[in-house]
Amino acid sequence: MTTSRAAQSEPRSISHQVAPATVCKEPMSTKFWNAVNETLIWWRPAEDQQEKSRYWALYKRLLGYARPYIFPDLVMAVLAMLVLSAANGAIPYLVKETINSLSALKSMSPHTLQRMHLLSVGILAAFVVRALTDFLSSFLTDYIGMKTAMDLRAEFNDRLQRLPLSFFNWTPTGNLLTRSLNDVQLASSIITDSLLSLIGDSLTLIALIGGLFWMDYKFALLAFVVFPVAILPIIGAARRVRKTAKRAQRKLSDLSVMMQEAVQGCRVVKTFGMEDYESERFRVMLKKQLRMMRRVLRASAFSSPFIEVLGAFAVVLVLWYGIPAVLAGTRSPGTFAAFIAAMLIVYRPFKRIAGTNNSIQQGLVSAERVFAIIDHPPEIYDAPNALELKHGPHSIEFRKVNFRYDPQGEWVLRDINMKIGAGETVALVGMSGGGKSTLSDLIPRFYDPEQGVMLIDGVNAKRFSLRSLRAEIGLVSQHTFLFNDTIRANIAYGGGSGDFAAIVAAAKAANAHDFITRLPNGYDTLVGELGVRLSGGERQRLAIARALLKNAPVLILDEPTSNLDSEGERVVQDAIERLMENRTTLMIAHRLSTVRRADRIFVIVSGEIVEEGTHDQLLALDGAYRKLCDLQFYMPEDGEPAARGAVNE
Repeated sequence: MTTSRAAQSEPRSISHQVAPATVCKEPMSTKFWNAVNETLIWWRPAEDQQEKSRYWALYKRLLGYARPYIFPDLVMAVLAMLVLSAANGAIPYLVKETINSLSALKSMSPHTLQRMHLLSVGILAAFVVRALTDFLSSFLTDYIGMKTAMDLRAEFNDRLQRLPLSFFNWTPTGNLLTRSLNDVQLASSIITDSLLSLIGDSLTLIALIGGLFWMDYKFALLAFVVFPVAILPIIGAARRVRKTAKRAQRKLSDLSVMMQEAVQGCRVVKTFGMEDYESERFRVMLKKQLRMMRRVLRASAFSSPFIEVLGAFAVVLVLWYGIPAVLAGTRSPGTFAAFIAAMLIVYRPFKRIAGTNNSIQQGLVSAERVFAIIDHPPEIYDAPNALELKHGPHSIEFRKVNFRYDPQGEWVLRDINMKIGAGETVALVGMSGGGKSTLSDLIPRFYDPEQGVMLIDGVNAKRFSLRSLRAEIGLVSQHTFLFNDTIRANIAYGGGSGDFAAIVAAAKAANAHDFITRLPNGYDTLVGELGVRLSGGERQRLAIARALLKNAPVLILDEPTSNLDSEGERVVQDAIERLMENRTTLMIAHRLSTVRRADRIFVIVSGEIVEEGTHDQLLALDGAYRKLCDLQFYMPEDGEPAARGAVNE
């Protein structure tokens, strides 16, 4: 994946020192009213209906990921919640009967003692059942949340593998990692929180409130009159959480991008002595992230103490009304104790529901970021009834091809007309930035021409399925990518069955077998991230071995020896010549010595083909190709003209 510096919000400074951020201190009065405005936002008008609909659609879409686990996991979890709510609802009733029975102990009748024993056993049974069902419901909902997170992460990765190259050119790797790990986890937690709190805790509230209204509706009205008062501030706080969490998640992505770059660019960091600079830059970003998260925490933490205060008011109301009623004999002590016990139980699920609302808002923000990737248009679609490109020699032709990366930008390729016959070797040369690599990227359809057409065996390449087309193409580039795996696995990557004898044969043909056998674990040696434990020439030879094992009839060589010294280039060039045998080859090179044996050479300048012919024919033209040769093969002393004949030596 390509990390775009432009995607980061933090530009680099030329100086090694990072100037501390200038903070304009607000007056205390401004801070006070800002805090009031952030906390008491329940008075604000309702959110835009379109935004509400979007988040509601996100919520329903996330809940759809739990559908495969409805039976037996979800069914058992809901049953456990029902039993849990029944046990919670029974506790106040048992407390009421127990307290009322205490007043009858003066008679010391066997019936009264037996009833007390039964009530004691009932209370114990209720708490045991409550503990077991609480464990079962929590375990099952967490397990469902874990499985849905795995499903969501797998779908995210599936789409990531099918996105076009242009997407990765503009999206930092750290941003994608944050979405895949952190955002997916927060999004999937909506399912867990919704099931456990919005179902389980709601059932408990219904059971408790219903039972208390059945016992004494006047007491119940006093005890739970605070619930409607608490709803509006909680909704307002949740809205604030969602808005602030969106900015906090973006800052977290920036942190991931920064750390990923510092790790991958550790050689550059150490070479230029920028360790302190990178540490300070990261700390500055951390402080910005902390400020964002502090706002989220402030809004999230508002709900619980607010409910605690309202609960205290409810308890005071019950005491003021209940104690005189008990003393007057209009209410039994058991009823009074039952309401106190119920209030101790009921505010826990109510607080969890309030906290769940905040968690859901953060999860919706993360879900929006995850689905933005999942819903991104995938790579070029196959045409209806796409043809399968059969294995064998292929010809390639470009007809009046024009291409640009940005629909509003400049053309990168202009009026390209070029034909490569089956088994022919064609070389592209020219100055950097001329469009050579872009032209080669059109062959495996990493991009499609905006104008014109590319033909394979005389048929529009768009008519072939992507899988069958790319199965016929091998690629060796100057930026060799090796996976953090064994040498054996890297050679076998994409090469069929991975037969060890075939792997060894490919390594020998690529001049790689000798250095591989000298390694401590031979073909089972781990190459490290990006092949860091191997030299540039060794990495290139493994890439050539991988292409040999694939045995594709079309070969693209994009500067395969540009980063090697003379000895390394000689060894790799020998392997490349074996690789090119009997294949249709497009070769891109700055070193003109590697293209002399090409059947034809195309000179590309500013996206246009300006010359075409063999090495000798192009030299005779005395044009752009001759200038490239003169610049590369002979560097004159000061004041001495370039010797044009030097290229033929």
